[in-house]
Amino acid sequence: MPFLNPGGHNFIGVNTDGWGIVQLVFAIVFTIIVLVLSIVLWMYRNEPVIRMRKAPLAIAAALTLHVYTTLVLLVYPINQYWPCNAEFWIMSIYLPIGIGLFQAQNQLLLRTSRGQQHLLTQDIYRPLPGGKTKSQYYWNAFKLWCQTAREGGYFEGFVAAGIIVQFFVSLVIYIISRKFNAYGIVSHATTEPLCRRGWEWAPSIIWQAVWNYIAGPYLLWKIRMINDIYNWRLQTTIALVLGFLPALIAWELIMLCGPLVTIYKNRKAAINNSRILAEFRKKKSKGVNPANGSLTTLVTQGSSGRHSMKSLESCLNANAEDFVAFHKFCANKALNGENVLFLEKTIKFKNEWTRVLTVPDCSLEKARMHMYRNAVDIYLKLVNEPTAAYPINVEGKIYLTLKSLFGTAATLIATRRPSAARSNSNAATPWDVPADPLEASGNDHPLRPILTHSISMGKTNSTTELVTEVEAEADLDDPLTGIAIPAKFDQACFDEAMASVKNMLWQQPWQDFMNSRRESTASTS
Repeated sequence: MPFLNPGGHNFIGVNTDGWGIVQLVFAIVFTIIVLVLSIVLWMYRNEPVIRMRKAPLAIAAALTLHVYTTLVLLVYPINQYWPCNAEFWIMSIYLPIGIGLFQAQNQLLLRTSRGQQHLLTQDIYRPLPGGKTKSQYYWNAFKLWCQTAREGGYFEGFVAAGIIVQFFVSLVIYIISRKFNAYGIVSHATTEPLCRRGWEWAPSIIWQAVWNYIAGPYLLWKIRMINDIYNWRLQTTIALVLGFLPALIAWELIMLCGPLVTIYKNRKAAINNSRILAEFRKKKSKGVNPANGSLTTLVTQGSSGRHSMKSLESCLNANAEDFVAFHKFCANKALNGENVLFLEKTIKFKNEWTRVLTVPDCSLEKARMHMYRNAVDIYLKLVNEPTAAYPINVEGKIYLTLKSLFGTAATLIATRRPSAARSNSNAATPWDVPADPLEASGNDHPLRPILTHSISMGKTNSTTELVTEVEAEADLDDPLTGIAIPAKFDQACFDEAMASVKNMLWQQPWQDFMNSRRESTASTS
């Protein structure tokens, strides 16, 4: 059997020579690899490093591009049975959509980085569409969608507009050209080889150039200063600068493999730590003192020099300067600053609980209501998936437990329509007073915080002042007036979520943060 047909791609029969068989086998094997990677990625879609990349979008982009890649590989083997009409639509619609989805997935790095920067300075939540009738609900939902589109930037709009314009341009060309149908008004009917030449193919070439040589470099310029710990920027850069067919294959592999490699490293470290913890507990249960001392020492030694959990807890509870630095590191490089913010707020919540509920002559019912408001504020802004800009990633059981405690209250808050008589108070939580830029704009769904009467940590020294603040009357517009506080609500309501988030931070962000500080210290000494 000859390796290469002398006639090549001549639209006569099929090419079953050596080169045709190689392309066919490669297409089959690569398809199996892509499908397996897509399934694995979907299975781990709730992992933080994958959730921030939006697994459905990544898989859709990878599979769309893969279908095109497969068709390109099959052009030579199927030869005669590759119709010009099909190639026109694939080149004019399918390929631009695939590249557009790829670029939209890539810009998530830029959007996530910007969102994390906002999270450092803002304390807001996403409202939910409310309304007494369906028409009001859908109108509010439309306004919220428009607001979200503005906040998210214009890149997605550019992608959507490009796809729509490309479709209609291609449709018009297909209808008027005699190359593709008998009722056209321009060009002439021709043979299969000549059908693939002419002005009709110009729009597909133009759109490929737009995606690859305008949108791509623009995105590279925008993300040039991002230095994340997951090598996301590096992966995006490699995919954008490669050539055409190699780029298609690289784009698929990078979108699917990049986050999975990070998960593998994290899981490997977690398994090692779980093994050490199990050995420690086993020896303790038998009354045997571990030879190497404390659990912290064991974990540190058994993890190839990994920094201990105790060092992280010390940073969170006592060292304000290190805490601020760690928070900025997580927002700028780990892209998960919401986890540090959650721990900060829940630690302060627990401290405030002890202080409020032990004040003499303070109404227990009103004190609990005050703390419940604080807890709902945390849930609304950092846990609840529909309202939190960047919700923390916790196990499903923990999430459902928190939802049972705060879900109803959060919905009441997020769907309210504030009164025009509402004051312009900016009080947010018992420990922050962030700016509320949407309040002054008269937005029907201002991203207002819950509390209108806050307790400032470390600033209230008088028992009388504390009692007055806790027992202050709620707003006339207060959606939580009269709500029943769940019996299971207590000081430990966030403990399981705190432990889960703390462990997740310790696995990679804390290690990278401490290593970067150690390297920085070594370089300056």
